[in-house]
Amino acid sequence: MRLSIISLLAVTALTACNQQKPELSGTKMGDLTPAIIHSDPVLSGPSLKKASISPDGTMVTVLQGRADDAGQQDLWAYDLETGPNQGKGKILVSSTDLLGTPEILSSEEKNRRERMRETGKGIVAYSWDSTGEHILFPLGGDVYVYNLQQGKAAQVTNTQGFETDARISGSGEFVSYVRENDLYMTDLATGREKRLSFGANNLVRNATASFVVQEELARNTGYWVSPTQMHVAYSQIDESPIAVEHRIEFGADGIDNIAQRYPFAGTDNATVKLAIKPLLGGDLVWADIGDNPDIYLARVYWSKNGRHLYAGILSRDHKTLTMLDIDPATGNSRVVFKETSKTWINVRGDFKALAGGGFLWSSERSGFWHIYRYATLGKEPVQITKGNWPVSKVNCIDEGSQKIYFTGWQETALEQHIFSIDFDGENLTQLSAGEGVHAASFAKNCNAYIGTFSNKSTPTQTRAFKNDGTPLIWLNENKLDGDHPYAPYLSSHVTPEFGQLAASDGTMMDYMLYKPTDIKSGEKRPAVTIVYGGPGVQRVDKGWNNKIWLAQMLVDNGFVVFQMDNRGASKRGKAFEDHLYRSMGITETIDQSVGAEFLKSLPFVDADNMGVYGWSYGGYMTLHMLAQTDHYKAGVSGAPVTDWALYDTAYTERYLGDPRKGNPNYTKGAYENASLFAHLDGLTEPFLLIHGMADDNVVFRHSVKLMDEMQKRGNHNMRVMTYPGEKHGFRSKANKIHRDQEILNFFVENLRGQ
Repeated sequence: MRLSIISLLAVTALTACNQQKPELSGTKMGDLTPAIIHSDPVLSGPSLKKASISPDGTMVTVLQGRADDAGQQDLWAYDLETGPNQGKGKILVSSTDLLGTPEILSSEEKNRRERMRETGKGIVAYSWDSTGEHILFPLGGDVYVYNLQQGKAAQVTNTQGFETDARISGSGEFVSYVRENDLYMTDLATGREKRLSFGANNLVRNATASFVVQEELARNTGYWVSPTQMHVAYSQIDESPIAVEHRIEFGADGIDNIAQRYPFAGTDNATVKLAIKPLLGGDLVWADIGDNPDIYLARVYWSKNGRHLYAGILSRDHKTLTMLDIDPATGNSRVVFKETSKTWINVRGDFKALAGGGFLWSSERSGFWHIYRYATLGKEPVQITKGNWPVSKVNCIDEGSQKIYFTGWQETALEQHIFSIDFDGENLTQLSAGEGVHAASFAKNCNAYIGTFSNKSTPTQTRAFKNDGTPLIWLNENKLDGDHPYAPYLSSHVTPEFGQLAASDGTMMDYMLYKPTDIKSGEKRPAVTIVYGGPGVQRVDKGWNNKIWLAQMLVDNGFVVFQMDNRGASKRGKAFEDHLYRSMGITETIDQSVGAEFLKSLPFVDADNMGVYGWSYGGYMTLHMLAQTDHYKAGVSGAPVTDWALYDTAYTERYLGDPRKGNPNYTKGAYENASLFAHLDGLTEPFLLIHGMADDNVVFRHSVKLMDEMQKRGNHNMRVMTYPGEKHGFRSKANKIHRDQEILNFFVENLRGQ
């Protein structure tokens, strides 16, 4: 008799926990372990999150974690003239002192943070008003405003409900927020609260983005206040067309039956409307966003003078993006432009309204992300940046000097730099120096910026700069000296080698290779490939990030580690990404096989003992690389998609089309070939399956379906480790340590034979 699924999970988790842990012979003092990787203070050293220059340019504010708990964030300020090195840093708000009791998040806030990949605690967001007198921040479900003149924080809301998406107006006169799916505003002078939207219920939600729009289109808000503070636009979504998915969340304290309206590929989405509310009195206006209800409201923006509301409407098949110019007084709209693609349109935007009218817009229409200027309706836009390289982000525009500041790359996709260019496309200048990854956060007037820099041997550093790239004060030099948290482990640190391999069509693909420093002549070592492989993501670059720790830990344990961005990865142009169109699971596996053959050719790699690991899309790729090839002896698959019919509409249909036969966006075989189950006969190698039991992104059902099929086939090459209460991104430190130890143990056991 087959076990029930709950019994099965208990047995498989218990079996994995009770298995004899392999002896990690060869591990030396100073080598990384999972416990060290997830310890405090964090190995990368102190970090400053969401750094911002005050409107008057005199100080820098940041969210700073604590030495004993990096995740607990407080609001700090540093003098821009002298900075933290001269002791001028001061804490403005202590998250624990202000709240007094442990923070309890609502389900909506937990889900919102999951969508934003926000893992911090305490103060996780803040914003300045334009006057530089107030800083707004949410904490413990309420809204607070810090007054710089008074030097203290005042609580704006004190309700049983949970306020989300809180913002302060540019003038500093009021704050706005969403509570129980409706939009509210509070006047800071009087403390009077005003409700701006009505009609919300369990199915209709105001001023909140739908699940797929947050998760797959990166729009995390549902309302937009005009710069003149005369109007507020907000979305209204109706989730009644979406079928209810009963998702079981297994936790240590019990089981929750979550009735979630989850839009599986090929099913109905939420419908959306766009409302415009006058803030000084007047009737609500519904914007004309077209007659087709089956669309995505991808982006919404205001003009500088507040007379135009722009809405980006993305077609259900992701092949057309229409920008509408909406009259806030009447709701009438007209088309500004349409962008089309034979494959799909990536939605980003970088919309920057111009004071003289018109706006700047970023587009991939040339094959790479570039900046265009729209001046007058009906006229063709002027392309400002050009070339076979992308603009990653428009950071700031200075209309006075007619300059644009942006980040991107020109020589290699492995690096990112900061640039300036004139509005007419002349005088392109690189402002950043140093081989690696640079990013910038500019002051509102573009006169200065906070720059970050890192490479594979330099953890993230933060410094203030003039807008011409001249260095100012250090905010976080983060020197790798004897006092740095990583200092005890530096002796075994490996900086990867970079190179390129040719795909079957000649397309060059970037890779990086970590090689243990103690390999002796003639010795061969087992190798682990870390894979992601999916669209919209870059994994191979010269920057320092937290993903280096797994690679370094494997290297410390004697493994060669390899990673390659196959065709489909981002930041290399749209044509590079388009290889995945209707071909997910196929193209990436072909490309990764090129990487595997390269690994086998290296004299220090044991070709008979190669493994593969990935998480999310990487977990999906791990299973495909095991099932479709014979390169790997074992693998670890974390939170994998196993059947794209179980994933959401917005992401899946963008690449694979609609799974419903007869739909204009249907492609025969796209879903069938992309599914793991079409290749399951080849999945014979031992693998470890890991999944959080409360995952609401790649839902746990993906792994349940795989377990069920493996049992039916009588296969015994699968080991399972499930984590009660964890979502797609693990939050519990204990679980992170346990998970990484399981990964290490599995590879040591299967590739080193211990």
